[in-house]
Amino acid sequence: MTEASIRLDIADGIACITLDRPAARNSIDLPLARGLLAAVNAVAQDESVRAVIVSSSSAHFTVGGDVRRFGALLDQSPAICQAELDALVATANAATLGLTRLACPVVGLVQGAVAGFGCALAMACDLVIAADDTRFTLAYSAIGATPDGGASWHLPRIVGLQRALSIALLNTPVDARAALAMGLVSEVVAVGELADAGELLARRLAAGPAQTQARIKSMLHGAFETDLESALATEKTNFLAMAATADFAEGVHAFLARRAANFGNRQAE
Repeated sequence: MTEASIRLDIADGIACITLDRPAARNSIDLPLARGLLAAVNAVAQDESVRAVIVSSSSAHFTVGGDVRRFGALLDQSPAICQAELDALVATANAATLGLTRLACPVVGLVQGAVAGFGCALAMACDLVIAADDTRFTLAYSAIGATPDGGASWHLPRIVGLQRALSIALLNTPVDARAALAMGLVSEVVAVGELADAGELLARRLAAGPAQTQARIKSMLHGAFETDLESALATEKTNFLAMAATADFAEGVHAFLARRAANFGNRQAE
C-alpha cells in the first residue's frame, strides 16, 4: 500500500510503515496524516502482523507539522487555516492513538530531525532505536502552538515533569545519547546500521508469544492509571490465562530442554 506519502509493506509477520515525503523532510500535512491513519488501521485489521516498524525513507524522521502549509492557509484566511488544522490534529491524534492500541509491539526507527509531531509519533512506539545523528526538538512553542499526538501525555511519563517542561517550554534539543539516558529511546546505533537493527529487533519480537506480548503491553500502559492492588489482580488474571495457552507450554518445555522456544503464529487476543 502506498498512500499520501506513506508506504505500508507487510511481509513475514512484520508491517513496515514508512514516512515518505523526503522533499519536505517528511513534514506532516493532512494527506500524510490521513495516509498514516489508514496504514495504522490496515495493520490493526491484519491478523498476520506480529510486529510493526515505523520509520522514514529519508535522512530525517520528520520535522513535524508543515509550517509552510500553515502560512499559506493563514494567507487565505484564519478560518480556512483553523478548519484544516482541526482536521490535521484530529487525524494525527487518531493515528497515534491507533498505534498505541495495536496488540503487537511497535518499533520506531528515528534519525536526523525528530521534531513536533515526530516526537509524538516516536513516543507512541513501544521501543525506539535512534541513529546517532538523531536530534529531538519538541518545537511547538516556537511557533506559538501546543503539543499534539499525545506528546503532552507521553513526555512527562517518560522523562519526568521537570525535564518535560524544559523540553516543551524551552525547545531544548535532545541528541541521541541524551535521549538514551533519559529513556526517550531504547538503543542508539550508527546511521548506517539503523535499518538492520530495526529489522533484527522486529523479527525477535515477531517470534515471541503474541498473546503474552499483547497483555504485557496492556498491563504496562495501564500501570500509571491503577493502584497496586488492582495491578496485582490483573497480573494474576493474565498469568493464569497465559498459563493455559500452548505458548506457555512450549515456553516451559523449551526452557527445560534448553532450546529456543518456537511460539505459534497466533494473533494476540
